[in-house]
Amino acid sequence: MTVSEAPYFPGIPAEHQPATGSAPGWPLVLYFHHVHPELRHYTSVTPDEFVTGLERVLKDFDPYDPADLLAEGGPRRPDRPAVLVTFDDGYRDNTVHAREILDRFGVRAVFFVCTGLVGQRSEQPRQDHLTYEECDRLADDGHLIGAHTRTHPHLDRAPADEGRRETEGSLADVRARYGPGPARLFAYPYGGIPEDPALPDEVLAFGTVRSPAAPWTESPQAIRRTYLPSGSADAWDGLVRHWRTGWA
Repeated sequence: MTVSEAPYFPGIPAEHQPATGSAPGWPLVLYFHHVHPELRHYTSVTPDEFVTGLERVLKDFDPYDPADLLAEGGPRRPDRPAVLVTFDDGYRDNTVHAREILDRFGVRAVFFVCTGLVGQRSEQPRQDHLTYEECDRLADDGHLIGAHTRTHPHLDRAPADEGRRETEGSLADVRARYGPGPARLFAYPYGGIPEDPALPDEVLAFGTVRSPAAPWTESPQAIRRTYLPSGSADAWDGLVRHWRTGWA
């Protein structure tokens, strides 16, 4: 299958362009922060846009079950194009707006939460976080709760001892509540990967568009994710087609 021309999104810096998907044969991994009717952020979509995005992506990609990330012997490699949906930070709108839509489409996701911010409430969506009870309900639905540090620092800029406390602390928090399986999943805040991530060997760690699209067996702690750019739904069709041809 010939790879289609890479779509370019004006106003987005080159290092944040979403056109590169996954390594051929590995799950396409999408990341979101918010599903909110009013908020504007580069990975925040409205509920209607989230429906549109899932409808379009699922035409070309099967949902990837997050449980397959934890398969014995390593994450299961799909035999058909598959997409894994992820959310970062643990915002309350993930359950208020996204949960029902995910259920409607039969999609199970990974929610990477900042465990030190769980339960923090605010009228500002960017400071309004899930409670553990809300995380529990997501887990009961079949979603996985993963670690995203405790307070969302730039790990690639933080002193090594601080980064280790943030990373190890969040993994321990997830393990204590959800068991050793979900505690094998981690996402780097801002996509910034330190020179020494100091993660246990069994942890799968996800970056952003700042990570190359390498096979997971070669780079299990710098897995590339990409996104549907907010406000550009009219261009998502071409973007998804490009990801699909690249997958093959």
